[in-house]
Amino acid sequence: MSQLLQDVRLSLRRMRREFAFTLVVVATLALAIGATTSVFSVVYQVLLRPLPYAAPEQLVRLFQSSPQRERMGVSLHALQAWRERTPSFLGLEGMTLRDFTLTGDGPAERVRAARATAGLLSMLGVRPVFGQTFGPETEVAGRDQVVLLSHELWQRRFGGSPDVVGRTLLLSGKVYTVLGVLPAGFRLAPGVDAWTPLALDLAGGERPEALWLRALGRLRPGVSVERAREELAGVAASMAHEAAYAEEAPGVRLFPLHAQVVESTREPLWLLAGVVALVLLVACANVANLLLARASAREREVSVRAALGAGRAQLMRQFLVESVLLALAGGAAGLLLALWGLDLLRALIPGEVLPPESLRLEPHMLAIAAGLSLLTSLLFGLVPALRAARADGRGALGGLRGGRGATGQGRARAVLVVVQVALALVPLVGAGLMLRTLHSLYSVPLGFEPRGVTVADVFVPREKYPDVESRRGVLASVLERVRGLPGVQSAGLASTVPLWGRTGLASVLLPGEPAAVADTRELSHFRTASDGYFATLGMPIKEGRGIEASDGAGTAPVAVVNETFARRYFPGRSAVGQRVKLTLDGESFREVVGVVGDVHHDSVDEAPASEVYLPVGQFEVLYMLLTVRSTQGLDVLAPVLRQELRAVDPDLPLVQLRSMVDLVDASLGSTQVLGTLLVAMAVLGLVLAGVGLYGVLAYSVSQRTRELGIRIALGATDGQLVWLVVRQGVRLAALGVVLGLVGAAMLARSLASQLHGVDTFDAFTFGGVPLLLGAVALLASWLPARRALSVPPNEALRGDG
Repeated sequence: MSQLLQDVRLSLRRMRREFAFTLVVVATLALAIGATTSVFSVVYQVLLRPLPYAAPEQLVRLFQSSPQRERMGVSLHALQAWRERTPSFLGLEGMTLRDFTLTGDGPAERVRAARATAGLLSMLGVRPVFGQTFGPETEVAGRDQVVLLSHELWQRRFGGSPDVVGRTLLLSGKVYTVLGVLPAGFRLAPGVDAWTPLALDLAGGERPEALWLRALGRLRPGVSVERAREELAGVAASMAHEAAYAEEAPGVRLFPLHAQVVESTREPLWLLAGVVALVLLVACANVANLLLARASAREREVSVRAALGAGRAQLMRQFLVESVLLALAGGAAGLLLALWGLDLLRALIPGEVLPPESLRLEPHMLAIAAGLSLLTSLLFGLVPALRAARADGRGALGGLRGGRGATGQGRARAVLVVVQVALALVPLVGAGLMLRTLHSLYSVPLGFEPRGVTVADVFVPREKYPDVESRRGVLASVLERVRGLPGVQSAGLASTVPLWGRTGLASVLLPGEPAAVADTRELSHFRTASDGYFATLGMPIKEGRGIEASDGAGTAPVAVVNETFARRYFPGRSAVGQRVKLTLDGESFREVVGVVGDVHHDSVDEAPASEVYLPVGQFEVLYMLLTVRSTQGLDVLAPVLRQELRAVDPDLPLVQLRSMVDLVDASLGSTQVLGTLLVAMAVLGLVLAGVGLYGVLAYSVSQRTRELGIRIALGATDGQLVWLVVRQGVRLAALGVVLGLVGAAMLARSLASQLHGVDTFDAFTFGGVPLLLGAVALLASWLPARRALSVPPNEALRGDG
């Protein structure tokens, strides 16, 4: 132990004496460890950390499926049947989302609530911090007007008051009693602020076979997911032959809950983790090169220590202790950078891409930083330590540099440079592919003009406006007032807008076709819209007309379809005047009165689907989006819109005001984030590789000072000497590029699902990135070559190199 402490003291003195060298090493490691720690922290939080529920490995998510849709919600009807027939589950529960208007004690506010079966929270192991949870008796209509508040709503609306339990709330005109407050951070579904019992509203037309749920289950201990899948598949197959379940989707899908929750983020995050690990390796190779360069200056010291009896283990320990101390210093600085990096990620990554709670400081970050520090100390310290262990006392008496030891070190450093270049090329190719993808996505014709358009969510509660005509009247009043505002060019209503996320799906029948045909067709999207909607979004009418104000409840049912729908169902002929039927409750055949241009509704990187637009006046609505094209910006327009809505009804909240430009940007959020982070990692790797190449060539030039002096004396020109050095750098870089292209090809295959409009092996990227690395290699080679030319020949000839 005393010997180890002595090695630590010697290493600290050397680090202080060689402060500039120490600063360069620590800064290099801090950048790499900081980036790696922040990214790995997010990976752990999102992908590896167990879900915050009791025995989360037993939890599963269930879907019904059909030939047309692989994953659908589960009807309450099917869920009840599965409960009775599947012994593999300890519990099967469900929830559905519903919006309420919260009034009283403040301005009207829309609250998203989860209507859950009584056993859901208990099955998850979630208990209120105040009060109690639901009981089975609350699943009866009339006894279901109780509510559990989220921790966030409790703090926001009630100031965290502990006496909130037992108080009453007015939700969409009905009185609800607060049963309790749920724990902070509980987030089963995004945006949920309240939980109410799931009791069927039979008077409102709800039926168990038509109420679609998010279904979750808990497996019995020892029951595998595969066994549960087989059991459910058998139950679903038997139900398909029973008349009571004839309307149910015939299939069932089951996934572990954790896998389903992280499904959309798993691949991008693991890709990013792999890239940042490569950058860490580049940094380790860079530092190993620096240590090897310093080791050459310490050959005499090491040889003297060996001659005085220092053993190989002792020499290795000294070098490894120095490496560990440098790595710990780099790790400490890297942890500070990681904290800043998390703040940067929090500002960069939208909440819909990664939840904010996954981007915070937690104790495991310390463990990650410490582990990375020790790992890097071994990675970059092992080579110098092994070389020190091979020293003997003869070097102390030789007095000559540049022998076989120097040659061996030169080869080792050259190998490390090749590795650096190879590793740096991989993230560069990934960044190039993502930049090309972003360029391609921003070049996609959207089918609408987002600039100048503001979207606001309008919710007309059924409880306050029980009949359809009253709800339509409220919306018509809102639309009329908004159209009269200064600066408003046009306004319209729609059940959803492009890239908002809400949609309806239905099968299509043509006249004379049997009903069974609809079950074999791909589902079409349907949306409701008012007059003025197409003009507001700048969607062109290709044929016929759009939706007009005269398309009301008492007029002939009509529809407007998009170009994709027209091509699919009426190829080679006009769609206008044709009749179609959507398989919705009470739907009759509608006449197609117009064809509107295709738009990218779901995603910019997906082809437009077949779509049908129905007039607002001919279809029941609760949730509508108000679209406004105005010369006023969102900041100016938002308070005016709220004022106009309050003028129609003070209890109507206006929420989620967003510009269409923001929606377009948000739709590209995950691609932008991945591309930005890949570019940042690629630039860091490129800089480190360039510095490493410069370092090895500068060292090589210093070792060849005498040789270069002789060449000058014999008449070598400046150009010949520069090429002599540059050729060495280009050769190392070229070898690194060749090796790196193999890794780049593997990364490109992994990125294939993230690319759009770009080939996996894009020639521009795979050709341009090596050229960029080549330019960096030329610069890194030219600088030490020019410095060598600045040494006078007489001084070079006197050198001992």
